[in-house]
Amino acid sequence: MEKNVKTTTVLLLVLEGVGAAFVGVFLAAYLGGMLMTPSTTVLHSEPAFSVTLTILGAALLILMLATIILAFNTKLAKKPS
Repeated sequence: MEKNVKTTTVLLLVLEGVGAAFVGVFLAAYLGGMLMTPSTTVLHSEPAFSVTLTILGAALLILMLATIILAFNTKLAKKPS
């Protein structure tokens, strides 16, 4: 059981880190576009931001699905029979 708790903790920390990185890059692109003139500049379409957001978004989606599956498996394993 101890190994399962450590694995869950690591998975949740990785999920949180990837989520924070995604939000950080997204905010950098959004706020960077607001500070530039003209104000219609959109940095999300720039390749550096677009590729980074795509990779981080895909990793975030996969980790979220893995966390949900782990939560359901843990709940089913703890269910009394």
